[in-house]
Amino acid sequence: MELPLVELRRRWPKRIFSLAPLLLATLAIATGCDQNKRTTSKPSFDTPTSRVQKNDENLTYAIRLLRNVDSATTPDALAPIVARLNQWGQKVSPKADWKPDPMLLTLPEKLRQIKAMQGLAGLDFPASDGRELVQVIWLNEIARRVGGASNESLPKAQALFDWVIRNIQIEAESDVPVAHGSTEILLFGRGTAEDRAWIFSLLARQQGLNVVLLALPGKTEADAPKLWLPALLDKGELYLFDTRMGLPIAGPEGQSVATLAQAAADPAILRAMDADELHPYPVKAEDLHDLIAYVEGSPIYLSHRMQLVEEKLGGDESLILSVFPQEIAEELRGKPGVGSVRLWPLPFERLQGLEKPNREYVERTMREMGPFQQAPQLWQGRVLDLLGRYEGSNSASAMYQDARPSDATLSKQRGMAEKQKQPQQRAIAEVGVEMRAIAKQDASYWLGLLSYERGNYPAAIDYLKTRVLEAAPDGPWTSGARYNLGRVYEAQGQTDEAIRAYQSDHSPQRPGNLLRAKRLQAAKEKTPAKAAARSNQWISPRLMEVF
Repeated sequence: MELPLVELRRRWPKRIFSLAPLLLATLAIATGCDQNKRTTSKPSFDTPTSRVQKNDENLTYAIRLLRNVDSATTPDALAPIVARLNQWGQKVSPKADWKPDPMLLTLPEKLRQIKAMQGLAGLDFPASDGRELVQVIWLNEIARRVGGASNESLPKAQALFDWVIRNIQIEAESDVPVAHGSTEILLFGRGTAEDRAWIFSLLARQQGLNVVLLALPGKTEADAPKLWLPALLDKGELYLFDTRMGLPIAGPEGQSVATLAQAAADPAILRAMDADELHPYPVKAEDLHDLIAYVEGSPIYLSHRMQLVEEKLGGDESLILSVFPQEIAEELRGKPGVGSVRLWPLPFERLQGLEKPNREYVERTMREMGPFQQAPQLWQGRVLDLLGRYEGSNSASAMYQDARPSDATLSKQRGMAEKQKQPQQRAIAEVGVEMRAIAKQDASYWLGLLSYERGNYPAAIDYLKTRVLEAAPDGPWTSGARYNLGRVYEAQGQTDEAIRAYQSDHSPQRPGNLLRAKRLQAAKEKTPAKAAARSNQWISPRLMEVF
């Protein structure tokens, strides 16, 4: 009997767990050769200047290789690139005045002792830096193409926030500590509201923007702070974006994005976020005092070596590889509503969990990696998608299509698996087939998002509605497909269909989707001309001037 796709993500024969090291190893992204590497003429004589130039070429070439990721194989593929970084690091001059950021002292002692914190001052590049740099390149490429040409911070932040909400399907908080790092959140395209806030802050950094994480203090000293939402710090104001609702907090009279000061002064601003009587917004104006402002400062961004790398890179190779939490803290101190500023523990907690992964984490990662293992084209397509390579035979679209076997092919493969005589081999073969079926669902979903991104709305509807929701009503992408289908309908001016799509959602984002539907309905009841004009403002894939 064929099992539902979601159930197959949970049911794995014990023999499969022996593959854990291989599956987890593939999370380290590898690189292919740069087909278009530039050549640089060598100086005819050796001078200190020429030696520095040659050394810097090691760095530039390494980053160029990382930017030309066409596939992902094993961690070994990153080793030569990390070796080049170390060659550069051995010859570069350290910064005489470099010191660890003082905000590190706001972390609990146990988090300051994790392995990733031990080499902040040195210029040695550990093997993990290859993977970390690939992730930064993904973030940088996304931020460049999504952030737009505006020189204003708020429109850039709105566009980046919109990308996160559309591309990171929300998941419920889990009591089991199996949370992924930011690389896996991007790769798998799913995460909690907290994970979304993390990705939003990292994307904003690549556009030179500072996004902090606001948390409500516990009612007693024993109570842990509760993350509320990420906020853009711009020109002394904190602009509020709710990653659980999937919406920014609307400003006065529903315009633009509210600031923390506005939300604290006017109770109506947060009450306007009530979806209905059953879904009131959980935060009130009177709660907005003594907030904790967390600064994202993953170890890689606090290291001496990455500050030097960032200073050397320029032009097309430029990356944001450093953050200075103390400077952000100084800008935040004294702001109304902000009680304290601290370094965000979450990235350090995730790294700590990776140092000694528990069984639950290993099992979850194996389930997530299964489709990539069985359909390498899906892996290639996902990496190319994150890099924004949409055109040509070696593109995200082409790879996703290759990862979608026909139903007849899958049926034939199931039949072959059932003929395996050994029970263990049969179980492994059956899981392999179902992982390829899940890969087909993943590819269909991501093709839907890609079609929306490129403005091909009929294709987006075909993938999201027909090939995802109708093919697997309770599949792994149900909530994301419903939300994005609503966005597609909005883009085409099909308000009633959009409302139905939002109202059908039962994910943790349901209150936000109900509020979006409520606002669409209110706009529809106004004069047709005004409703149509406003609808066209709301649904731009590139601009998030919503509600």
